[in-house]
Amino acid sequence: MTQKKRLRCAIYTRKSTDEGLDQAFNSLDAQREACAAYILSQKSEGWSLLPTLYDDGGFSGGDMNRPALVRLLADVRAGKVDIVIVYKVDRLTRSLNDFARIVDVFDRTGASFVSVTQQFNTTTSMGRLTLNVLLSFAQFEREVIGERIRDKIAQSKAKGMWMGGPVPLGYDAVDRNLVANAAEAKTVEHIFRRYLAVPSTTILLKELKAAGIVSKPRTMREGTERGGCPFVRGPLHHLLGNPIYIGKIRHRGQIYDGQHPPIIDQALWDAVQAKRSAALGDRKGRGHSQHSSLLTGMIRDHVDRPLSPSHAVRNKKRYRYYVSGTASVVDGVEGDTPVLRLNARELEEAVVEATAHLLGDERAIMALPSVDALALQRRFERAKNLASALGGGSKSEVRHQLLTLGVAITVHPDRIDASLSQGKLAAVLDGTTSPQPDDGDRITIPVMTTPVRRGPTLKLVIGPQKVRQPQTDLDLIALLHKAEAARLKLFTQGDVLSPAHREDERIARIAFLAPDIVGAILEGRQPPMLTARRLIRHAGIPLDWKDQREVLGF
Repeated sequence: MTQKKRLRCAIYTRKSTDEGLDQAFNSLDAQREACAAYILSQKSEGWSLLPTLYDDGGFSGGDMNRPALVRLLADVRAGKVDIVIVYKVDRLTRSLNDFARIVDVFDRTGASFVSVTQQFNTTTSMGRLTLNVLLSFAQFEREVIGERIRDKIAQSKAKGMWMGGPVPLGYDAVDRNLVANAAEAKTVEHIFRRYLAVPSTTILLKELKAAGIVSKPRTMREGTERGGCPFVRGPLHHLLGNPIYIGKIRHRGQIYDGQHPPIIDQALWDAVQAKRSAALGDRKGRGHSQHSSLLTGMIRDHVDRPLSPSHAVRNKKRYRYYVSGTASVVDGVEGDTPVLRLNARELEEAVVEATAHLLGDERAIMALPSVDALALQRRFERAKNLASALGGGSKSEVRHQLLTLGVAITVHPDRIDASLSQGKLAAVLDGTTSPQPDDGDRITIPVMTTPVRRGPTLKLVIGPQKVRQPQTDLDLIALLHKAEAARLKLFTQGDVLSPAHREDERIARIAFLAPDIVGAILEGRQPPMLTARRLIRHAGIPLDWKDQREVLGF
């Protein structure tokens, strides 16, 4: 009798909230018990339960940032798991995109997963179709729940209720309400008064650091400590502009009377905001210079670091860049996110061109809050005029228009996300002269980018990547022939310890390149940076074909 192959089964459980998880027998235990019973019923098929627990209590299924799921996928990639067992499909994920990524991991390792209440096999096309249908409903349910939660938050904040989040300095959270902390309230008032007294934020930051005044310490849900660090510019400006200190609640650009007590009087608040507005006006005024960088103040990276103008001079020619800080700072804690740098001229041209193109798209204008036919026609005309002004105006005029539209740019390592304020655009097209607050609704400005690999690093190129014509490199082809000759020579000579022999060994490694790499070189399709000189310098070129492609830029 042929013995069944042992199939290692891992049970994954999840619960969106942590309510009830402290009970002796909770939802995660119930899911695990049902899955374990199902595995036991398949014992004759070789199924066996792994002892490792993969439980995510208090984590939403809307994304993949869950500790147990991360560990599970890592074990699947390592070949430690053959089948993943879940109670229901939506315990694994409620997102179609995440589902596709998870199934891709399973496919690459030969693993599969089973739902004990919905028996499907992800290796069949019908199983995939059925799972996609189920996950479509799961995603729809998640989005509906999200809409209800957002509506509830908006209604609650309109009533002045604090709806959670980081507790601001000066308050404590008691029974989900903000209660003034007397000691911290004095610190907040001191910061407000010193801001009025000192000539610059930089001096205030130095004063606070010397006095030992730090941001509010707090313990995160996973037990890590955050805050309790000296103030930096971003958190300080957030504190100075937070209306919560005058007993208000802010939500999507609107300010409501809060149910918590104020700790700053209105006169002090107004004086601080007036000084902040004047300082912001001065910076914007300086930014209107013909020699300034167009997007200063509008561009940040994916960890919320501002990108600042920079430049370099080579051969008496000046090259401008936007560069992020050396480290991300969150609540005063520095991270190790790599620095991002973009060509300023290319980025500015791409953003202005994409904004002008959006303004010339009548469908985008029609998607704004509806107006009558006459007003809509006026919007079309003003949008075209504004697009024309962006294309031919001075740098100061273009910058002013971008600021008026509320343009914001976020740079990721592999893409650029740009958008403008829907409310501000409608106000500009309707001829409203008073400044409009950003209502939180954004319109995407498509900025085309192409991630291009340069060896082990990834560079973000603005605009579509140009199709490169094949260029045969005779030196590279000659090096391939030389490497093959060195390989044959080594096989015939045997072990000979000499400088020439060692040189032959170094070159012979090139004869073991992946066939597709060799074919690309012969056809002239190699990366532009791959030259014979660079290839011969790779004395330690890996023998694994996948690693070769990565090292050589394929």
